[in-house]
Amino acid sequence: MSNIDVYLPAVDGSAYWPVAKGDSCKDAVHALFTDDFAAPPHRLVIKVIAESGKVVEVSIPYSDDGTASVCVDGKAV
Repeated sequence: MSNIDVYLPAVDGSAYWPVAKGDSCKDAVHALFTDDFAAPPHRLVIKVIAESGKVVEVSIPYSDDGTASVCVDGKAV
């Protein structure tokens, strides 16, 4: 069980969960990319540069038992 919950809220109030709370990190990565046709990924990184200039990175390992991590300006939070 991972520590992530990925969802897409819609304008009509509904939502779609391609990755539900409790799904593995590997399932989260598979929602976007599979290793069926290429080398397996090591992790999925979501990087956001805020208006303040701070850099936020969410790292999701390609692992059934791993947990996601967050860094702000290179420091783990």
